Amino acid sequence: MVERGRPNGLSNTMERTRSAIVTAARDLADTGAEITMPTVAAHARVSEATAYRYFPDLLTLLRAAVMTEDLVAVLRSTTRGDDPVERIGQAAEILGRAVLRRQGAVRAVVASTIAKPSTSKDRPAHRFGLIEHALAPWAESCGSEHRADVEQLVRGLALVVSAESLFALTDLCGLTPDDAIASLVTTARQMTAAAVAAVPARPAAG
Repeated sequence: MVERGRPNGLSNTMERTRSAIVTAARDLADTGAEITMPTVAAHARVSEATAYRYFPDLLTLLRAAVMTEDLVAVLRSTTRGDDPVERIGQAAEILGRAVLRRQGAVRAVVASTIAKPSTSKDRPAHRFGLIEHALAPWAESCGSEHRADVEQLVRGLALVVSAESLFALTDLCGLTPDDAIASLVTTARQMTAAAVAAVPARPAAG
């Protein structure tokens, strides 16, 4: 019999166990360390088999534990003005800082979706929300006749304002985290400035 007021009919003990696993994953993510299901289980003081009973894979667990932050709300609270170049620079920095803060968890998610492309639909698309919010005032001013130009810029920026690009800069190029973020910001701003310059401004109404 399903108990009222408890998600999926979980008993108090089951709720506590699930909460302990989620909390352990979040605590480990906040350290920036590498995350695996065995380390989460050990931190939660449960067996690995128990952890898998609640979460079928690491991606599912990380979605419940650490992938709920609303980065667009963070951008919305910090942006001033409609300049797309400035706004995209802020978006790149917000994403970069968020990735570095929990890079162990982010690396696990990236690895999971590369190994199993079918799971990519379960990966939060933070970058697109940030990019689209940053470009929104400019995109609206362009008009429908330049929709393809806007969409091309969004796709291009998605390659730059990303965890993968940040890790390439730190792991392959040897940049410090701060320098890597600065590089993302500079590249995103340059791409946006070039696109804005290539699209003629629409005459003001009236």
